[in-house]
Amino acid sequence: MLHDPVARCEERVATLAAASLARARDEADLAELLGGVWAIVEEELASGRPAGSPAPACGPGCAACCTVNVGTLAIEGAVAAALLRRDVPAGELSALAARLGAFHDRVRWLEDRERISGRIACPLADAAGRCAIHAARPLACRSISSLDPAECRRALGELAEDEPGLVAMDTLQKALHDTARETLSRALAARGLDARQRDVSGMTATFLGGPAAVAGFLAGSRIPLE
Repeated sequence: MLHDPVARCEERVATLAAASLARARDEADLAELLGGVWAIVEEELASGRPAGSPAPACGPGCAACCTVNVGTLAIEGAVAAALLRRDVPAGELSALAARLGAFHDRVRWLEDRERISGRIACPLADAAGRCAIHAARPLACRSISSLDPAECRRALGELAEDEPGLVAMDTLQKALHDTARETLSRALAARGLDARQRDVSGMTATFLGGPAAVAGFLAGSRIPLE
């Protein structure tokens, strides 16, 4: 039996993804898969985090890190889009998709340093720092943490000024989420599905039109993002 939580996470996610993708037919199936992945990560995080370890200080309204690029898989974009279609009036979805798509085109070739220095924040975060897709946020978002919000803001400021921009974080949380994301990507590729990662803005916009986009993706169509 594996004792390393990261290795165990990789094995469990790979097994779940292979079985789930083999029978996936719609966005509900993808949501079930992602929910299972999130649960695995949380279980391994709880079991692997040493007793007495400081918990991440991230909380509602703290969006200091929402100026970094978020590598997002198609299945994550599909589930995030389903959440928005539930919460956003139907008449506003087309404009939202256009806004998210335009943002993706704007940041596609920017590095984190450029986005931070330009204060180019994710359009899914509102002025109060609340995320519109928080319940379905990508694994890349979930991987980021800070043990001190003030230190996080300072580090981002240093990064914008071409300094190291280091910040203390929960390294196990990052390792588990990053491992889960890369394992899912490999599982998608093994099924002949588009396994590329693009910013959360573009991936979410791609699927806002409805279930037809999910059906095309599951049939092997390439996501229309470069």
